[in-house]
Amino acid sequence: MEDRNSQLSEADLLGQERFKPEKPKTRKQKILKGLGIAAFILMNAAVLFFTGRSEFSGGHDKLPAGTIHPFSFVYFAGAILCVLLAIFCESLKFILMMRELKQKVSWKTAAWTMILGKYYDYITPSGAGGQPFQIWFLHKKGYPGAAPTAMTLTSFVTLQSGFALLALFVVIFKNHVADAVGIKIMAYLGIPTIMLVPAMIIITAVSPRISAAIVCFFVRLGAKLHLVKEPEKTILKIENALMDYSAQLRAMAANKILMAEMMLLSIVYQIVKCSLPYFVIRFFGGSVGFIQSLAVTVFVYASSIVVPTPGHAGAAEGAFYILFSDLEPVGLFWAMLVWRFLCFYLFLTLGIGFYGLGTAKKIFRPRQTVQNSGNPSAAEDETRPTEKAGNPAAAKNADQPSATAEIQPEEKNGN
Repeated sequence: MEDRNSQLSEADLLGQERFKPEKPKTRKQKILKGLGIAAFILMNAAVLFFTGRSEFSGGHDKLPAGTIHPFSFVYFAGAILCVLLAIFCESLKFILMMRELKQKVSWKTAAWTMILGKYYDYITPSGAGGQPFQIWFLHKKGYPGAAPTAMTLTSFVTLQSGFALLALFVVIFKNHVADAVGIKIMAYLGIPTIMLVPAMIIITAVSPRISAAIVCFFVRLGAKLHLVKEPEKTILKIENALMDYSAQLRAMAANKILMAEMMLLSIVYQIVKCSLPYFVIRFFGGSVGFIQSLAVTVFVYASSIVVPTPGHAGAAEGAFYILFSDLEPVGLFWAMLVWRFLCFYLFLTLGIGFYGLGTAKKIFRPRQTVQNSGNPSAAEDETRPTEKAGNPAAAKNADQPSATAEIQPEEKNGN
């Protein structure tokens, strides 16, 4: 156990600290958390109310009777295939990195790393919880040293870069698909915003001293504002973490073929993710074109980036309805609900199911252990037949009295 802990880098330990048991919250913290949850729920309810009102009050055509015919389910199957292909692309990235780092290869671990990473992205503001959890989860699954950090950060950088490239392509060649000026401005701000953290990671790989100087400036500023305790200790941890990041990212980036494969999978993931609304709208009888739908969806995601709600909830639904309402009003409210479930609430459901199953196992396992420990003779009886079966001679001797046992009574009588 000590050897394994000694292999953990400072960067990995920083990632794991976020998942240690939290200290009891103060009354003020509980009130603020409650207000935040209430505001989050009200904002989502307001978006659903206004979009539903627009759908059913005559502002847009309602879903005509008989619109969904048997052939439409082909499009619904296409939507499900988009979700599965997205999970496959991100899981395959972890598989390729496991092989590159000569670690154990597990499709199950890779898939759950992707799914649970999305779960934590969607329940934390601005999606800040996914990567620290993935580092912790891979360590828990037995991946040693800095391998989890290298895999998680490489996956994150390529994923964000893939979306940035797709978004730039849409802005250059399909900028006319979005008419709402406000959403366009938000999208223009969102594209560079999504590259801030990857750019910081790349700077760290190229020159860790520059990034360390930037971070240390903000740490000392936080200390002066009484927001950071023990600034020198914090700075030392950050410098060690950045050096470790740099070494691992350089080692990963040295394999050009691997990085090309990772970028290709990331771009495919983003295209598949942005294709989902097309299949959902067609399922409900819409006639929007594929390229047009994909470009509009890129604007939806890019504009919602600047809204720091968990999973960009509220902003994504609003932008979706505003942009698509000009293209295809038929059944748009229901299409929005199905799209949001497949790309957002589905991962929340899978994450809750994963932890629910884990909790159930923890509840029932101790009961089985107590039952077995409360009847030790039963455990002995279970092992004895095995011992006899494995040693026929011993079983024969156990069934017959020993020679010593026969002689002892005669000796007693003689005495």
